[in-house]
Amino acid sequence: MAACYMESLQNEILLVEAMQAGNEEAFSILYRYYSPRLYINILSMVRDPLTAEEMVQELFTRIWQKKENKGIKENFTGYMYRIAQHLVYDFFRKLKRDRRLQSAFRLLAGEQYEQAEYELHDQQSSVILQKAIEQLSTQQKKVYELVKLEGYTYKKAAETMGISPLTVKEYLVAAHKSIRKFLLNHPDATLGLLLYFAVQAGA
Repeated sequence: MAACYMESLQNEILLVEAMQAGNEEAFSILYRYYSPRLYINILSMVRDPLTAEEMVQELFTRIWQKKENKGIKENFTGYMYRIAQHLVYDFFRKLKRDRRLQSAFRLLAGEQYEQAEYELHDQQSSVILQKAIEQLSTQQKKVYELVKLEGYTYKKAAETMGISPLTVKEYLVAAHKSIRKFLLNHPDATLGLLLYFAVQAGA
């Protein structure tokens, strides 16, 4: 899906300042403006209306609880987006521990995996992904490039590197986890990229 872009309110800075001072009405205005946009973006990832609604509620609960955080005033939409990233990641992390729920989700959201992979070819996402790849260890980077970018099988990559296919898989799992961690801390990373690596990690 497209990046979680949200047009800012014209008086957003004043509303955020008021919210940080404890003004509940300012908080309500921010909630009413942004919650529908966040809901739509999160729903496109988790594919369940109730789960998406709960995530939005949790997101704004965290904002209110941490309303005095300096980062909220500096970039409110960016702060919301980072919370959304973490919530989506947590959802898929929990999903991977429950095979029954995971199977049900894959039936509902199969097309979303394809869309997430498509985002890897988006110009902006590619730049971010390249930065994530560059921070991998030498072996992890080599395995990732051979298997994911050049299309090598585990066996062929293992032969090329002089290691076992199992070691190739271990390096790839570690690479996915490292890339996912990088994306979680990168404000410009799309939810699609995050979904892709949340699903791939540990595969």
